[in-house]
Amino acid sequence: MTNSSLWEQENQEKLRDDYFYRCAHGIQNDYVYPIRRIICEGCGNIFYTMVPVKKYCNERCCYLGFWKHKREKRLTMRKDTVCKTCGNTFTPKRSDAVYCSNACRQKAYRQSVTTNGKCSK
Repeated sequence: MTNSSLWEQENQEKLRDDYFYRCAHGIQNDYVYPIRRIICEGCGNIFYTMVPVKKYCNERCCYLGFWKHKREKRLTMRKDTVCKTCGNTFTPKRSDAVYCSNACRQKAYRQSVTTNGKCSK
């Protein structure tokens, strides 16, 4: 963690007060570092920063946001699939899902066991 981000975490109240003071007085000076009000993409809390590209309030939220982004990306990539047993269309929870439920998976297994002659009865 860098010194500037540590300072920002310790001085959020000061940054918040400066942010609202500048907004109330219409101060938008290029010579003064701009303070931005950001909603953290990891935890959803509001924080204040002077770093132009910052999206997370701390390192933990950075990891949370990264995994949240990956999860959303995987969700958009999933396509509706037809169940091999019952023929219903479903949205799989995994990319390699073939059956819509445990019941269909079990039914397919039982059919494969009896048709392949593996049944000992």
